Amino acid sequence: MKRTTPLLTLLTGTGMAAVLFAMSAQAAPRTVDAGAAAPATSPPEAAVVSPAAPAAEPDATPAAPAGGQPGPAETTPPTTPPPAKQADSNWTGRLDGGATIAITVTDGKAVAYVCDGRKLEVWLNGTAADGRMKLTGKKGEVLTGSFGNGVASGEMVVGQRRWKFTAKQTGKPDPVLYRATAQQRRAGVDGGWIMLPDGSQIGVVTRDGAPVSAPPLDPAFGTTILDGRTVTATPVVADPGPGE
Repeated sequence: MKRTTPLLTLLTGTGMAAVLFAMSAQAAPRTVDAGAAAPATSPPEAAVVSPAAPAAEPDATPAAPAGGQPGPAETTPPTTPPPAKQADSNWTGRLDGGATIAITVTDGKAVAYVCDGRKLEVWLNGTAADGRMKLTGKKGEVLTGSFGNGVASGEMVVGQRRWKFTAKQTGKPDPVLYRATAQQRRAGVDGGWIMLPDGSQIGVVTRDGAPVSAPPLDPAFGTTILDGRTVTATPVVADPGPGE
């Protein structure tokens, strides 16, 4: 009996310890597995986006460049030169003394040339409007007349002498009167040519104060040859100026 008592006591203690351990294990709360997935959360509500305000339209007027520097210069389209003037009216005819006359009018300004094809020549300038014309020369010559229905008529007065004239309108703008250029006149050569409706021409050239019959002028080039030298002439379609 004495030998078994300690053994029983040991067994009893061991059994009670086992019971207590089992009870403590049952009473302990269950731990959550760390690897378990976390409950899903509901997605956040989408933010309400207000419609963007329309972008402001750019100002139609371009802003000036910064720094006060001028912008690109505006380009101006090239302009074409104005066409050469043409005469409004041309007349050719004769004086009762036998000389030939040509009258050309442009924008109301009139130029007349009278010559006999040998040595007589007179240049006159003036106006022609409302059926009346009046022209004067640098030596006091005066030509007056009227025009209408394709005919111009009147008289030319030189000093105490008077000549009646009658001229017919050519009906086309082709030049009827040519004159040596200003450059030629400064060089001492002057001259005039009248282009007649039948294709012939008549004129006088004065060189160093001596008048001679004008050599034929080529209208296509406006040139002729006088004593081996080229003389250039241009159509008279406007007033060349007083005293010419």
